[in-house]
Amino acid sequence: MLLNIAKITERQYEQVFVKKSNDEQSIIFRETCNNYIPKCERLFNEIVPFDKKRFRESFYAKDSNIELPPSLLLKDLIDYFKTNNEDIKLRTRIHFKNTMNVMETYMPGIKVTDITSTFLKQFERKKISEGISVATVASHFRNLRRIINYFSNEVKLIPKGYEYPFGKGGYVISSYFPSKLVLKEKEIKSIVEFNDFENKKQEYARDIWLFLYRCNGINFADLLRLKWENKKGDYFIFTRRKTETTRKNNIRMIQVPINTKLQEVMEKLENKDSPFILGQMQEQYSETTYENKKHKMQQEINKNLKVISQKLNLSVPLKMSSARDCYATTLKRNGVSKDKIGEMLGHSNSIVTEHYLGCMDQEDTIEINSGIL
Repeated sequence: MLLNIAKITERQYEQVFVKKSNDEQSIIFRETCNNYIPKCERLFNEIVPFDKKRFRESFYAKDSNIELPPSLLLKDLIDYFKTNNEDIKLRTRIHFKNTMNVMETYMPGIKVTDITSTFLKQFERKKISEGISVATVASHFRNLRRIINYFSNEVKLIPKGYEYPFGKGGYVISSYFPSKLVLKEKEIKSIVEFNDFENKKQEYARDIWLFLYRCNGINFADLLRLKWENKKGDYFIFTRRKTETTRKNNIRMIQVPINTKLQEVMEKLENKDSPFILGQMQEQYSETTYENKKHKMQQEINKNLKVISQKLNLSVPLKMSSARDCYATTLKRNGVSKDKIGEMLGHSNSIVTEHYLGCMDQEDTIEINSGIL
């Protein structure tokens, strides 16, 4: 019998099963496929007399081969969640693992039923007193909430008597947006005009920052995977990688006009021999390869941007992430409406943009306080 379990290309098959690639995604896929063998053997023994139709129905029945976590230990539930949700990204898996380690360190052997609104408040106070940011605490709590919802509503494992710790009457996760210090207009101009490079790496770093800034404040994660096929006439049209799995509705296509300034910096960085604009990725890349490449390049580029930042004596350290802030702030300074800025950034609604632009830049504060005696 032939049983379809996934669609992959010949090249992917060669990479995963013949060359036995050791990246995390390939290992997980091989392991998943191998786990189907004992499942089929058990089904074969159970279906007497053997019937192909019953066999197929049993094989494809949801979660028929999955054993529930052996306990309500948080680490068991998180391990189960990561294993049985193949659509979640590698970075998300790593983040859940970090949450598990943080909680285990705080309370060894922690069970999901130990997570109450009181526990969350105490944990928050403790971590903030240790210098951990509110945003970091909130990110761990969102992971806990997702685990609790999953094992309450989908895999109904948590006892019905368990008191849900989040929301009305319980703990409310902070929607924390840290204030942003942004570069002054003349500082952005100095970056654009900077030419005192010590080597090619510094020039490349500045040009990448400039590409990010001029390309609607695109994230480096999206620039790295931007392809020539995303170029439609005089525009780049793409979706943000961040929203592809986190947002089900209102997924916006970002349209970046390729004006002369963007064209100028693009011509310095482009690779016409690659399907990717920067030429740093290859087709059929695994998620692990992508994350490793992105992380390595970010470190190198930010290191060189730091040198440029010191040379220019900038009021805010120059990093790749600041290109997006500078793009939004430049539009704001030029009188562009909040809704238009949000549209150019690819925000789902104006509330996100409002928080994004919620802080005033330094030039605003100087002007406001200029009349103080």
